[in-house]
Amino acid sequence: MSTNVPITGAGSVTAPTPQNTPLNQAPIALGLSRPTVPDISEENEGDAAPADDGEEEDPLSGLQHHMLGMVHGKLANLLGKSSGYIESLPVEIKLNVEALKGVQIKQNELHNQYKKECLELEKKVHTIFIL
Repeated sequence: MSTNVPITGAGSVTAPTPQNTPLNQAPIALGLSRPTVPDISEENEGDAAPADDGEEEDPLSGLQHHMLGMVHGKLANLLGKSSGYIESLPVEIKLNVEALKGVQIKQNELHNQYKKECLELEKKVHTIFIL
C-alpha cells in the first residue's frame, strides 16, 4: 500500500491520494438535481394551541369517549369468567399449571420479603450517613 508511494521527492506540491478516495466525483457534484423535501407549513400553528380560558379540553371526542366506555363495559363483564381453555387441557398439564401457581405465590412472597429487607437496609444506611 504505502510502499508504492515515494517518500522522497520534496518537489511535489500535492499530497498523494489515499486509496479509499474515489477517482470520480460523486454524482451529486456533477450537476444532478438534489432531492427536495417539501416545507412544513406553520400557518395553522395557533389553531392547535389549547384554549387558555382555565378549562381543560377532553382529549377524547364524544364518540371516542362513548366507544371507550363500551369497551370497558365489555371487558368488565369478562373479568373472573373462565375462557374454558384451562378446563380443556389434559389433567397432567392442569396439575402442572396449579404447581406453577404455587411456585409463583412463593416467589412473590420471597420477592416482597426481599424488598422489605432492602428498604430496611436503605433506612439504616440513610441514618448512618445523615448522622
